[in-house]
Amino acid sequence: MTTAGFQNHIQDRLDVLVGLQLSIARDALDMKMFHFGEISPLPSGKGSVGTYALHVQCPWRIVSENMILTGSFDRYEPARDDKEADGEDERSRTLQHARLFHILQGYDEATRSIVNSTNGLVVRSIKVDGFGGMDLSLSGGYSLQLFPSGASSEHWRFFRTGGGPHLVVEAGRAEEVD
Repeated sequence: MTTAGFQNHIQDRLDVLVGLQLSIARDALDMKMFHFGEISPLPSGKGSVGTYALHVQCPWRIVSENMILTGSFDRYEPARDDKEADGEDERSRTLQHARLFHILQGYDEATRSIVNSTNGLVVRSIKVDGFGGMDLSLSGGYSLQLFPSGASSEHWRFFRTGGGPHLVVEAGRAEEVD
């Protein structure tokens, strides 16, 4: 696949996010999961999901117009300079969690997830680069940016939470995986 074909394929799959809200931010070990769209309970009754999920294993960051608000490496930093990270309090466990909670303003105890309780952070546009990186422009002057930084391994995946193929981006290629 050509670079333009690669970018267009990713862009076409991600365009469904335009107009949807960033609704959930949660962790699974060292992977960050961002959900978009309406939050629904899982059929098992254990947890909730957005309409679409973006599972990120490469470096990422959320920026405003003039600063980095948080990013993947902030998960190793304490929320405040004067104390250790609190592993028990998801809202302020690390600098990353504290900043995400500040932006999204909600927390779900049952799923230990930071949830969006604002009317903001709606996807306005998406730009994809030739390496599988992307910039999701969000309302309120924010952007969620992903930037793959390795030559092999999975960088991120995107899928509809109700089922269907996953778009997996790794090592300079994008594949649909069932």
